[in-house]
Amino acid sequence: MSASIEEELRNAGFVLKTVHMPRRETPLVRILVRAANVTDLEIAGTVASLLGSACQDFAVDILVERNRSRHRLQEWLGTDPRFSFAATDGPDIADSVYTLVISAGTALGLHSLEAMVDSLQQTQAMVLRALVDGQAGALELWRTGTLRELRESGDPERSARTAGGERWVSGSALGLHDFRRPKPKLHLRKGAAATLDLNIVVRDLADHATRVDYEQQIRQLESRLKKSEMERRRLELGLAPNRGISRARAIARKGPAYILGRLKARAGRPGY
Repeated sequence: MSASIEEELRNAGFVLKTVHMPRRETPLVRILVRAANVTDLEIAGTVASLLGSACQDFAVDILVERNRSRHRLQEWLGTDPRFSFAATDGPDIADSVYTLVISAGTALGLHSLEAMVDSLQQTQAMVLRALVDGQAGALELWRTGTLRELRESGDPERSARTAGGERWVSGSALGLHDFRRPKPKLHLRKGAAATLDLNIVVRDLADHATRVDYEQQIRQLESRLKKSEMERRRLELGLAPNRGISRARAIARKGPAYILGRLKARAGRPGY
């Protein structure tokens, strides 16, 4: 029996996760965008970030008011079948592996979807929640099967909270931010959200004050390195400040007997 393509790739060193697989008829993530009483631009900000996501295996339901026209958005997204508009009064849970609920105006980073899925998988939580600065309400990521079961039995949020199945993480740790604000100065690595926080220094060198400060720090580091190198050479040559004088004074304080003993010991060594 021949090996599957995935097995052959794995043997060749290419290990693909679920979010890296080809798209399927049933999307990996069903995204519900809460969009009642928001502007078209806020919705477009979230959609634009999804279009730039590394994971493209998703379908999006934009939950809008029933009697409000969104013709500009509908015209813009009309050619992409992954996007649709639905009423806000509780749409049915569509088939997918995961269900993400997010507020319009929240922008996702390049690897945000991957980070959320990894975190939910590795923690085995019922629901992953995150707060985003500048946005009302929390982001929620569910396994669709779990969400459907809990909805049939009552209130999913209350059931997950009662069972201790919630996992809260920082929105910025997932690369999430208000689309009107700068992106978080974070680098998302592979792994669960608990391991995704890697702070890096981000500098806008187009800003004069930032560039001057950066150059001054570089000069200070270069100066310290130069002084360190000079001290190292002095030590190698025995020319460290007061090194010889301090040592002679320490020997003299020990008296003639100590000096005579040291001279005899050195005289008895090979080569003396």
